[in-house]
Amino acid sequence: MTSAELDRVDLAAALRAEHAARRAEVVACIPDNAVGEAALELVGSALARRNSDMFDGLLTSLYRGVLARANSSDARAWDRVAMAGVGSYGRGLLSLGSDVDLRIAGPNVAEAGRLAEVLLYPLWDVGVSVGHQVVSIADAVDAAREDLPTATSLLDWRHLAGDASSANELAARLATGIFAHGELPRFMSRLRNEVEQRHARFGGSVYLLEPDVKNGAGGLRDLDVARWAARARWGASELYELVRVGALLPREAAELNAASELLIGFRNLLHAHANRRSDRLTFDEQEAIASLLGYGSGDDAVEHLMSAYYRSARTISRALDMILTRATPLLSRRKPHEEDLGGGVRMFDGCVTLADPSGLRVDPALALRLVATAIDRGAPLLPYARDAVARASADRAWCEELSANAEAAAMFRALVGTCKEVKLHRGTVARELHDLGLLLAMIPEFSPVVGRVHHDIYHVYTVDVHSVAAVDRLAALMRGELAEAHPLATRLAAEVSRPEMLFFATLLHDVGKAIGGVDHSVRGAEMARPILMRLGLSPSDVDAACSLVREHLVMYHVATRRDLDDPATIAEFSTHVAGREGLRELYLLTVVDLATTSPTSMTSWKARMLDQLYLEAERALAGDARDEGRLQEAKREVSQALDALPVASDGERAERVRYAAAYLASMPERYVLVNGAAAVAAHAELARQHEVGSADVSVALVPSRHPEAAELCVVTGDRPGLLAAITAALAASRLEVHAAQIHSRTAENGLVQAVDLFWVRDRGDGVEGVARAVPKLVRDIRALFCGEVDAKELARKRAVASYAMRGPRVATQVVVDDRVSERHTVIEVTTRDRPGLLFAISDALYRLGLTIAVAKINTEGTRVADVFYVVEADGAKVKHGQRANEVQSRLVSVLAELEARGTDG
Repeated sequence: MTSAELDRVDLAAALRAEHAARRAEVVACIPDNAVGEAALELVGSALARRNSDMFDGLLTSLYRGVLARANSSDARAWDRVAMAGVGSYGRGLLSLGSDVDLRIAGPNVAEAGRLAEVLLYPLWDVGVSVGHQVVSIADAVDAAREDLPTATSLLDWRHLAGDASSANELAARLATGIFAHGELPRFMSRLRNEVEQRHARFGGSVYLLEPDVKNGAGGLRDLDVARWAARARWGASELYELVRVGALLPREAAELNAASELLIGFRNLLHAHANRRSDRLTFDEQEAIASLLGYGSGDDAVEHLMSAYYRSARTISRALDMILTRATPLLSRRKPHEEDLGGGVRMFDGCVTLADPSGLRVDPALALRLVATAIDRGAPLLPYARDAVARASADRAWCEELSANAEAAAMFRALVGTCKEVKLHRGTVARELHDLGLLLAMIPEFSPVVGRVHHDIYHVYTVDVHSVAAVDRLAALMRGELAEAHPLATRLAAEVSRPEMLFFATLLHDVGKAIGGVDHSVRGAEMARPILMRLGLSPSDVDAACSLVREHLVMYHVATRRDLDDPATIAEFSTHVAGREGLRELYLLTVVDLATTSPTSMTSWKARMLDQLYLEAERALAGDARDEGRLQEAKREVSQALDALPVASDGERAERVRYAAAYLASMPERYVLVNGAAAVAAHAELARQHEVGSADVSVALVPSRHPEAAELCVVTGDRPGLLAAITAALAASRLEVHAAQIHSRTAENGLVQAVDLFWVRDRGDGVEGVARAVPKLVRDIRALFCGEVDAKELARKRAVASYAMRGPRVATQVVVDDRVSERHTVIEVTTRDRPGLLFAISDALYRLGLTIAVAKINTEGTRVADVFYVVEADGAKVKHGQRANEVQSRLVSVLAELEARGTDG
């Protein structure tokens, strides 16, 4: 081993020991069981700075050691080389798992490169993750003109060791180059483009279920961008400096500092738990961090934690937009067009703005007048004006004065009910009002739901974002933009006679979630009444809106969990609506509520069930429970669909038509009305072929009216446990059941024939994979009928044992209710979704001796709410007391066993 190699070994050994000691000191700062703000203070920026300081000491020690070992020639060559930190290390806020980003700079790049090699090898030997570049100052500045990462790294440049004059040279070149006053608009535009592209890659929303705390919208990278913009414009990036130069108010700086502390703390904990860089706030990490920071345990704790995260991310997102706007100088030399519009408002260069900057203080209603004028003129608000309104709305006394103003109340009512397309910054009136703080100023009771989230993967958005989105959706319906997706809702929206009332019911439908718990509808109605009275709605509109808020979940629950063929269901539901007008309004509220719960919540299956419930209830309220004309039209469509099927002869065609007529007569009317004509024709033909053939079971893919799932029709002789057998085979074929219809009919040969419909997807290949699964599905069902295999073993062995959708825990609940239906007992099962679940439930019901007449399968993210209408073997309902308790206990036990196994059996 040469002397140089020995020196390197000695240096690496010393460095390793020093790194281990310094790292241990940093990691020891992470609490094991601290709670509340004390824990956050320990793991936030203080820990990041301590980590940066640790590497400062380590690197300067290494630098001195390298120079001490260098020969005289190398020492002279390296005399003008500098080592600097960039990125989060340059800012002195290095998270625990982040790379140490270095720049080795000198006029002679080759010499700087030799020094970098000597410096970096010991770090790599120790296991330090180092990102580095060897540059000259001139080349770096030239590259920064077109390469944004290079430009931003220069803004973070922090001298560590070596020739300090390079930092001065860099500052001088930047000030007269890419960050010169005339160049700043281009640089700010590049920053905005980076933000847009990055947000698109990382979900595009602050309100993601498992957000990336660094790169996501409202994450730490957005804060970095705001600091880069501030440093480029004012030479300042620390928050107190931004207050000094007037870029931030003290209050804004304090809010931004608190948001930064929370996200830095979260990121440090994520890195510590993973022992590496890990920036995604997963469900598991949410629970762990909630416990550590003193939020407690369980869903409520996580919801409070994520609400704090979303509020902080929103603060950072708004600060980024605000600082980018303030940091961008206006360089246009042409004289802008100006026009005084009266009322304290004027046009300036195509934008609506304030005539007098002090006007908002003396006339708070001017804020709403400003927005109303922008809508009337089809123009955006000038960024300065938006900024002024946002600042004013952060003042509680100003908000109280605004909310007490009668003119403001009238304008606010008109704004919330606006359906016009606008050119406002946030795209819609409701979002603009919320972003400017005017929504909270006028309805302070809305404040507790800002950032409030459910710990599940079904409710994707926070309560406030969801409520605003629902208002926007209603406006789009009324503009007729959603006719293809929601034809019935679009038609009914055009007939609404109380649009203002409906908009406010939509806005306030979840306001009761401010308190927490499950019965938010009743609380929301109680909270809505004084809000609406204060805003000046008529007493009748207040009553109607409060009724809609109180009942806003009823229609969805009935449509997805009750038998819509049962007249008692329709009669009971009709008691919850105020006539046909109230039904129309509740339907529209339900549609916009469901459609904005998550991007995938409004499936075509749920949309059809809501439509069916609306039409049935509307006919009942109109005094016409049957629609014979509609039924006959559906049957004609079925006949036309039969004619389109290939046949061998005219005799076969005639027989097919004759059989189909008998088939339709043997099925419930609702079956004909809710299923597509092509599908019904296919069902009838499969039933005919099964009856005249020798197959014990017939399975076919038929035309599905639900694009997210394929439709399977299974025809066989009815028997006890049939649903359990079919669902076992479905589980074994790895098919997910999204909906089901269970039918029994008396065939022409006198036997009872089952016609069961399943809307399914293949877990690996979606709808496309279902066709490949059919042959195996038929073989498995036949094997089950013959007793060759056991249904439970089939589902357990062949389903994917490792499959599990990531998400929060879902509490299991089983309700046995014999009041809902006159003929059946209704069993409602709420639990976590997993493969084989439907088999486990249907098998348990079969072994309990119960017959399933109707099954409604409802999936909400990882949560299912499946409903079964059952009777005893003798056709009686399940009795109260011991028998009902037996059914409930058995189902709870089966689901607990399934959860404990973690498999699909």
